[in-house]
Amino acid sequence: MPVSPDIQKLRALAKTQLFVMDLPLADAPALLAGRFGGPDLKQPVVWRDAESELLVHPSRTSVRYAPGFVFVELAVFTDQTGDAQLLLSYKIGASPNEASLTAVAESRPRGDPTLAARWAEPVTPLVWFALLRCGQVMLGRRRTKTPLVVAGVYTLGKVLSFIATEPVSAEALRDYYTDVRGGDQPLDLSILNRRYLGNVPLIRR
Repeated sequence: MPVSPDIQKLRALAKTQLFVMDLPLADAPALLAGRFGGPDLKQPVVWRDAESELLVHPSRTSVRYAPGFVFVELAVFTDQTGDAQLLLSYKIGASPNEASLTAVAESRPRGDPTLAARWAEPVTPLVWFALLRCGQVMLGRRRTKTPLVVAGVYTLGKVLSFIATEPVSAEALRDYYTDVRGGDQPLDLSILNRRYLGNVPLIRR
């Protein structure tokens, strides 16, 4: 079946604008811990929320992957609890089609129940955004001809994969949603990818 020029153009555009950066498990703890706010990973940092303080040991951070999941274990300390651990679980995409910048997390981290209850709300998004900043750091180490941003993250279980692409303009978004309202485009972007782009190989760099 012949492929229309428009679809050929879309496929070519996808191949030039999308690539994947993989964060191996061995490199993840140090890169993530470096986003926790301290200049030296060997030194603890203090996270404050209202009048409470949580001492975090960046060098003891542990990271694990499973298909569609990232697990981060923090080594922490408070005067009330002493040394303790908090394990945060994030459900993310398990394939490129499911990649996004959002995650589903448990309502409370696992570990010390007192700390989990007190620190779930501030710590859960803080660690998630630190994970996303890992992708930005990796992207910043690369020379690109055009500005790129991290557009999504997923894991097949062995590495954490960040998808980088050119920023989408506000005008392009307006045009897209105009087509959605008019019934000319599907709302689900993953459906759009599969329908028009086919199995586009993402370029790893």
